[in-house]
Amino acid sequence: MPTLDDARRILHDRFGHPDFRPAQRRVVASVLHGHDVLAVLPTGAGKSACFQVPALALGGLTIVVSPLISLMQDQVTAAVRRGIAAAALNSAQPEGERRRVLDLIAHRSLSLLYVAPERLERLPGELTALGVAPRLLAVDEAHCVSEWGHDFRPAFRALGAARWRLGRPQCMALTGSATPDVRDDIEHCLRLGRCRVGSRSVRHVASFDRGNLRFEVQRIGAGHRRLNALVAALDADRRLALVYVPTRSLAEVVAAAVARRGRRVTPYHAGLDPARRAYALERFLGGDVEVVVATSAFGMGIDKPDVRLVVHWMLPPTLESYYQEAGRAGRDGLPSRCLLLHRAGDARIHRRQLAATFPPRRILEALWSEPGRASRLPRSLVASADRLRRELRPERGAVDWAPVDRRRRAAEGRVDAVERYATGSQCRRAALLEYFGERINVTCTGCDRCDRPSIFASLRRSSRMRMVAEH
Repeated sequence: MPTLDDARRILHDRFGHPDFRPAQRRVVASVLHGHDVLAVLPTGAGKSACFQVPALALGGLTIVVSPLISLMQDQVTAAVRRGIAAAALNSAQPEGERRRVLDLIAHRSLSLLYVAPERLERLPGELTALGVAPRLLAVDEAHCVSEWGHDFRPAFRALGAARWRLGRPQCMALTGSATPDVRDDIEHCLRLGRCRVGSRSVRHVASFDRGNLRFEVQRIGAGHRRLNALVAALDADRRLALVYVPTRSLAEVVAAAVARRGRRVTPYHAGLDPARRAYALERFLGGDVEVVVATSAFGMGIDKPDVRLVVHWMLPPTLESYYQEAGRAGRDGLPSRCLLLHRAGDARIHRRQLAATFPPRRILEALWSEPGRASRLPRSLVASADRLRRELRPERGAVDWAPVDRRRRAAEGRVDAVERYATGSQCRRAALLEYFGERINVTCTGCDRCDRPSIFASLRRSSRMRMVAEH
């Protein structure tokens, strides 16, 4: 088996780092010892190296499950730049590209293969036909197993079965945001520690407390006040900023509005064609833009350490997504600001989405008994009815609604939690840490509830002195 020193050499040669961070070192060591691993590391902790370095050290093929095509494209590009043999298989590829990737696998010329969970339905058979067995299965953004797997993308819940069909390779799951309950669910679903004789599951959870981030919520009124608040925040600190909005169309509208105020800005969302999306990312990484206005499609796996401001246009759907997106500020450890713009009633949007995800029973039962009604109902509601029918199998008799009711209550609880964060009187940092099962054990270094600008100012001064000394 490769050693940690072998892994350090790979880290230095491919990533340019002399050594692992403490949390990374513990994760990599567990993988090299042959254990299944769950790693919960906050944004900026270097999760990609935690599976890419062991993949190179162990040799053979590592399959990386990634939730978004845009994300896996960015990850493949970054890996190739480091000299790592990486490729992806996804539904957006032409047939010729798919054959090229399978040829690389057949010739043992690929180290990392990125796929969506849905692609694992076919992949085991294709690998068997090629005579290839993966050495490692890495599930990136593993919280999607719990958050998306039941009611949006069932393929996430099938990853444990897919692992079995792949030949029961060693498995690691990585995420930047998972509550204790979600951690348990990930381990159960992926069968960590239960697929191979003599193996066990090791869990590594790093602290979620990032003292260089200041958390703020600004209450706003109607009309253009949300845009005015955003512009004021951008004008207060003209360094690199990310603005998260809920929809693709809003990303375009807000980016245009910011551009009219003289800022170098680009929108980013999954609806952009690949060339435009790549150009936007290139400008962001190269420092050619001051502001990126994006949907949640932006940020996963993208390493830009000097973002100084992250603004959320409105209440996000969960604290998991909020903390992950806000945490893209200050990845270099320097003081940065995380601002949430909140208007009373923002949560109604997310509750309406839940109503479409979990339609009332009477509507479901009516659709199941009279499919002709579907033409008069929204497509999202009909899709939910079809998904729940496949799960609950009403044609077999009495339906057990308990699992669906539990999932709806959990989803409603996540919306309630992010609303409490925005409206409560508690220290923002303490509220976030407690949500993820951690208690703050130091004085808050920056939030609008504790209002300790002196501490944050001292952090700014010390960071500026450090930057001067380093340069």
